[in-house]
Amino acid sequence: MLLFPCLVSVFSSCQSAPEEVADPDNLCTINFSVNNYEQVSFDDVSASSSSALTRADIPTDHPSTLAHLIVAVFDAESGKQACQPIQHDQSDYTTTPEAYPKFSVTLPYGRYCLLVLGYNGSRQCNIASINRISWDDDYVPNTFYYYEEFTLDQNTSLEQTLTLKHAVAAFQIQAEDAIPSEMKKMRFNSTGGGTVLNAKTGFAAQNSGRTSVIEVPTSYAGQLGVPFTVYLFLPEEQINCNYNVQALGKNDAVLYGKTFSDVPLRIDYLTSWKGTFFETSEDVGFSLYWDTQWADTISIGQ
Repeated sequence: MLLFPCLVSVFSSCQSAPEEVADPDNLCTINFSVNNYEQVSFDDVSASSSSALTRADIPTDHPSTLAHLIVAVFDAESGKQACQPIQHDQSDYTTTPEAYPKFSVTLPYGRYCLLVLGYNGSRQCNIASINRISWDDDYVPNTFYYYEEFTLDQNTSLEQTLTLKHAVAAFQIQAEDAIPSEMKKMRFNSTGGGTVLNAKTGFAAQNSGRTSVIEVPTSYAGQLGVPFTVYLFLPEEQINCNYNVQALGKNDAVLYGKTFSDVPLRIDYLTSWKGTFFETSEDVGFSLYWDTQWADTISIGQ
């Protein structure tokens, strides 16, 4: 799998080990500082594919960034959070190049699980446990993560660089006909995947499918080639599932719809479809090929 580079440096400053665990000297302060959190979103991949833009061509000052970054630490034995999660939002570090987010956590010696989450969107992230991470309204954002178990003691050296990797697959449709003026929403129903992430495995905690709704601004009326993209946590690295996609009008009345059968989905890959969507409501079957210009894009024909 090709990883998007999101680098997190971890530094540890530890004092000598005391005999009693409760002694305040038996603590270690860990400082997390993000050196480079630039990300290329699936949407940017799609928009750039027509010009044969490859990952190596993306400049380091590319404007796409993660809107939110969270660090959470869990006790490895009990599974309970060892401290409150620390979150930085994009507004915290977009003013100057020097304002990268920095995290500091003070912990007693022990064994821990480290979770770093990077994601987009405005929904609240809910970390019930290391294996149950979700967002409000069953939303699934474009999500990156890092997970590791580590031991913290007087001999621990935690100066290292971490790389966040994609946790989601993406499905995108791009209508080549004009968006109707009466259209208000686009609704996606999948028969596979889920909305809850298990960070230990990197997969969906359940394989129950997902309903995603995208609000369509009135300014989109009449536009051609508008991409609609939804994300999904998968129960394994790659699955096939069905998607029922509907264009909704006032009071969620169904205006148009298509069923996409046996859609191939893979973590860190974008599966895309282009065609006329608003002229007919019919089922769509696929023939699959790999886009050689961008390794994490799957294109599927009508």
